[in-house]
Amino acid sequence: MYKCKHFRLEELVSKIVFEKYGERAWSFFDPNLLKTLDDIREHFKKPIDINNWKWGGNFHQRGLRANCDDIVKKKTLNNQLYISEHILGRAFDFDVRGYEAEEVRREILKNNDKFPYIRRIEDNVSWVHIDGKPTGKYDIYLFKA
Repeated sequence: MYKCKHFRLEELVSKIVFEKYGERAWSFFDPNLLKTLDDIREHFKKPIDINNWKWGGNFHQRGLRANCDDIVKKKTLNNQLYISEHILGRAFDFDVRGYEAEEVRREILKNNDKFPYIRRIEDNVSWVHIDGKPTGKYDIYLFKA
């Protein structure tokens, strides 16, 4: 089981997941994506903001999403199918301090050999979304949700 060097678990899971599972929640993640987060942090040499609920912020669903988290819960209550890489522990939404999201996307794409486990990046959003969803391709795939 991989535990991030640069991120606390509270930054990667919602409060409800942390309160129920605590440190055991590390096991819910794809270790390659956790390592990738550390690699991105080291590449940019800047703090990365994922979830910040622990410190009074409003982000709590930018890492692992569970069935009781709002995004998933709303889809379920509306009888909508929702299978996301976030649910599978293979996706993160984040901001790199001091960078616009588009700058971060371009830099990751330019250096994709440093980030071999990123398979997709969401395009045209004000945050950065990376995930490890298999695409059958080596290059990173830009997608629109």
